Amino acid sequence: MRSTAEPLTDAERRFDALLAQGRTLGPDADVLPPPNGLPSGEQRIRGEFLASRLIESLEDGGWRPFARRGAQPLVIAVEGATITGQLDLRNADLPYLLEFLGCRFEEAPDLRQCRLAGLVLWRCRFPGMHARNLAVGNDVVLRECASVGGILDLADADLGGSLLLNDSELRNPGQRCVYADRLAVSGAVLGIRLQTSGEIRVPGAKIGGNLTLSGAALRHRGRNALNATGIRIGGSLRLDVDPLTGRSFTAAGTLRLPSAHISGDLRLRDAVLEPGARPPRRGDSHYDDPTASLIADRCEVRGEVQVDQGFRSGGTVRLVSAVIGGNLRMAEATVDVSWLRPAPDAVLHPLRAVNMDGATVSGNLDARSTTVRGQWRMTDLEVGGSIQLDRARLTGPRTDVLVGSRISVGSSVECRSAEVVGSLQLPGAQIGASVDLRGAQLTKPAWHQHRNHYKPSLDLRGARIERDLVCAEGERPFSAEGTVQLRWAQVGRHINFWGCELGDGASRTAFNASGVQTQELTLLPTTPPRGRITLRQAQCELLADNAAVWESSGGVDCEDFTYQNFTESFELDDRERVHQRLGWLRATSGGAYQPGTYDQLAEVFRSNGLEEHAVAVLIEKQRHRYAAIARTARPGLRWPVQLWSWLQRATVGYGYRPLRAVVWLVAFAVAGTAWFSAHPLVPINEQDHPVWNPLLYTLDQMLPVVSLGHDDMWQARGVSQWVMVALVTAGWTLATTVAAGISRALHREH
Repeated sequence: MRSTAEPLTDAERRFDALLAQGRTLGPDADVLPPPNGLPSGEQRIRGEFLASRLIESLEDGGWRPFARRGAQPLVIAVEGATITGQLDLRNADLPYLLEFLGCRFEEAPDLRQCRLAGLVLWRCRFPGMHARNLAVGNDVVLRECASVGGILDLADADLGGSLLLNDSELRNPGQRCVYADRLAVSGAVLGIRLQTSGEIRVPGAKIGGNLTLSGAALRHRGRNALNATGIRIGGSLRLDVDPLTGRSFTAAGTLRLPSAHISGDLRLRDAVLEPGARPPRRGDSHYDDPTASLIADRCEVRGEVQVDQGFRSGGTVRLVSAVIGGNLRMAEATVDVSWLRPAPDAVLHPLRAVNMDGATVSGNLDARSTTVRGQWRMTDLEVGGSIQLDRARLTGPRTDVLVGSRISVGSSVECRSAEVVGSLQLPGAQIGASVDLRGAQLTKPAWHQHRNHYKPSLDLRGARIERDLVCAEGERPFSAEGTVQLRWAQVGRHINFWGCELGDGASRTAFNASGVQTQELTLLPTTPPRGRITLRQAQCELLADNAAVWESSGGVDCEDFTYQNFTESFELDDRERVHQRLGWLRATSGGAYQPGTYDQLAEVFRSNGLEEHAVAVLIEKQRHRYAAIARTARPGLRWPVQLWSWLQRATVGYGYRPLRAVVWLVAFAVAGTAWFSAHPLVPINEQDHPVWNPLLYTLDQMLPVVSLGHDDMWQARGVSQWVMVALVTAGWTLATTVAAGISRALHREH
């Protein structure tokens, strides 16, 4: 308190005079204007004097008449004064609204445990404020104020109205400029166009309305610019553009919102976030994101999260295990961490630009035309609607640029005309509708450090897609330099690779669809894939392919590949197409015998009533079989195998053309008859006087089982004996083939 011996300043006398007249009390209170002609130094009010008069007023009988004037709180207003010393109202209970306009405080006011009706500071300057456990029944207004070199301490304060910090400047570089742990505000917190240098700390705060920092500029480089861990906001958190000036929200430092609960929206539309704490160092855990600009782990937002329309971040955006009740909007946003020097293990653990592991989005994830330079992680992400990445640019050369293992999407994943530099990893994904990569370009796939080869450009291993997978031509051809990995994926309707460009030769496999199940498979690349095509154990109902598939540089592995029909059906006169397809099978086998591919093709033709085409396929299968046997046989046995194969193909079509055997039977019968007509045989018993008939004798030798009675009546000698042996051998072979062919025909008809 001020000593009674100290003389009053002019400002203090005038303040006392106005108080005595009651002019400063009530809703229409006069303020203390600076007297004309006096220098600003004369407008000095001691903090001790002001505090003593306010406290003494509660016991001053002269003030009693003004204690309740109407329903409005009493107003004590001071304008244009310099408050010297400290305004100490600690633990005071004042039913006034204190209003300071254009004042300067030489020392931080002490309002700890103070109870006020209201507090207004307009265009004031002070070195911080001690207001821990402050209780205010109405608003606290700090508009156009400057706090320099001190902390605005509002820890555990309880504000019955709103907290306004519009157009203020809070500077305490390298330290906290606002310390408001567990702050309780019944209304809103408004810091429109607020400028800070230092940390705003409000963990555990409870705000009934919005927390609005539109157009604000927060500066605390290398540390936390805003620490709002566990904050509870009844409205929205707005860190966006100020509609009045068009100024964007900017932050140099980390925005920390872990475990926050926001009943409305989280808006960072058009915001600019500089990198967070520090660049990564050797030994750092790769689960941390030391360069994060936004950390909202376990955050719960019942409305939308808007980080779109010009949003820019130079550090990681973390939404790990976040729960978003509406849409996550990231359209036209830019997140770039490429400026950081990569760690020595950057291939194993690349820098993350966006980290959404375990997050839940009830609506859509809209990231159209977004630009991400660094890894985007969304492992175990759950999206109730769609993921939209149309025209997105994801850049992470030779790394997994997007990691979405086991994601669950209620509708579609749309990535049309996107540019992906790196690998798209989506193994085990569960997609409720379609995956559309029409016109996307996938380049520079990730490098597998342990296996020393490139990872797939698109990895959908074990994925389940309820409708379509579209990797077709759109505004431009779909292209993938690395492998398109679809192993054991399930696609409900259609896998469409029409007009695509697959492989660049660096990876052994260009397209791997082993074990895939779908209704329709369209594989129509514009150029031969540069790598192997694997369709082993795949299943589909309709198949559409072209010559480019079978001309792939690594061949086609289609063992146990089953399909029921072709999209473009065959006709009886399409022998040229059949021979073309057989040529594809021969060319792609690489000399290996793969009977399953021929059996499958023959089954398709047979099920469509094209028996002649099926026979042509099976004959080609047997020819290939004997060729494979000849290659693996000993040198001395190769030519007999080849000769036997040629004889079977020429005579009976490996048993699949029995009518050809009948022709050969007739030919042998004619030849035998001609020979024995010219060289009649000698009877075994001349006394029986047998009648020589060369035709009957020839037929008796050729027909197995059946005997016409001529084979044991005549004796063959010399060359005729060998002709007889040839007829018997040809007869048994050809007759057996005819019987087998007839049996197969009857079995097929049955």
